[in-house]
Amino acid sequence: MREKISHWLPVGFCVAMSVSCVVTFIGFPGAWVIPFLCFLPMCFLFVGAVTTKLQQEVQELRARIEELQRKPR
Repeated sequence: MREKISHWLPVGFCVAMSVSCVVTFIGFPGAWVIPFLCFLPMCFLFVGAVTTKLQQEVQELRARIEELQRKPR
């Protein structure tokens, strides 16, 4: 179950950040810029971590397929 949720954590973080910026913009115009710019790199970090994990899984699966293809039948 955790593997299915981990792909959506970056999306959830970005949505939460966007909602907080919109609420801040409505309540205190101009104050949303600093939190948005400070937390924006975290969005990229989360997406990069998930993408790296998926790439590692793809490489492992390719290695297993190659190993199975090398074995004589």
